Amino acid sequence: MQRLYTHQGMTQLYPICFLTNGGGVTEAQKAQQLSDWLGVRIGEHQVVLSHTPFRSLAKSLGSKPVLVAGVGQVAHVAREYGFKHILTTADIAHALPKAVPFWRDSSGQGPPAPGECPVMNLGLGSPKRPIEAILVFKDPGDWYLDLQIMTDVILGGGVLGRWKRPGDSNRVPMPIYFSNPDLLWATDYPAPRFGQGAFAAALRQLYQQTTGRELEHHYYGKPNRAPYALAEELLLEQAVTLGQVPASSGAGAAKSGDASAFGAIYAVGDNPKADIAGANAQGRPWVSVLVRTGVFTGHEGHNDREHPADVVVDDVADAVEAALHRTRSSEWHSLR
Repeated sequence: MQRLYTHQGMTQLYPICFLTNGGGVTEAQKAQQLSDWLGVRIGEHQVVLSHTPFRSLAKSLGSKPVLVAGVGQVAHVAREYGFKHILTTADIAHALPKAVPFWRDSSGQGPPAPGECPVMNLGLGSPKRPIEAILVFKDPGDWYLDLQIMTDVILGGGVLGRWKRPGDSNRVPMPIYFSNPDLLWATDYPAPRFGQGAFAAALRQLYQQTTGRELEHHYYGKPNRAPYALAEELLLEQAVTLGQVPASSGAGAAKSGDASAFGAIYAVGDNPKADIAGANAQGRPWVSVLVRTGVFTGHEGHNDREHPADVVVDDVADAVEAALHRTRSSEWHSLR
């Protein structure tokens, strides 16, 4: 990262965006975490989390009851985005313990304070105030709890304690949004671990087994378009600030889907199904760069067979050097 900043690590030399299928914190918190890890100054305007695109959903759902799920500070993040009437699966379990007979709260947080329960005191999930959407901000940590409660909410049309079959009249499909579709992701464990995509597959299978129908759902996060559109917007805004493109080619161009101001956008990642597939799907000016430090190790060949990258290198340092070398003659560079 020092190659992309001044020697003090305080001022970036190129537009840079950190595009991750992680989350559970605000963009500002993730930016601070990255700054501490990498020793350079990173701002929230350089971060796109898996759930960052959920901000746009607050325009239509912000005043409606919604169920949010995932480890981390997902309720806090949802409020930051503009969702005003939030409840979690743990809120429902505390209010209706018979709904999850095998669940025991191991979070240490305990039930909501007296008078603050969104189910018992605010009536969220009642016939008068039904839950109108489910948003999975990050990978759930307690699959039993979340699978059971989400299935209840979906089959109940947002009303707790009521199951409505798919053929029931006046049934409105429950919108469910997953912040990323990753089946696998890399940790410090030697083998990849199940991600949010695996949880989504389990929920969809339970719904299919219960109703005989497919679950309507929406995916955000890589490799889908939404985070790349946000990244283009942020990168163009940075390029304008750095004086590398005219203001007329800045944010307005990105919001209209025009990334022609870029000479190249180098998308560096370790997951072929997310990072490389997503970058390849965008077409020019995106250039996919695969590193061998995560999900992909290179043991099966020099490139991934299903989603081959434009460039394959050992690690991020090599990726940065390759990008700088390939674009040294360009007017400006964009790396992430």
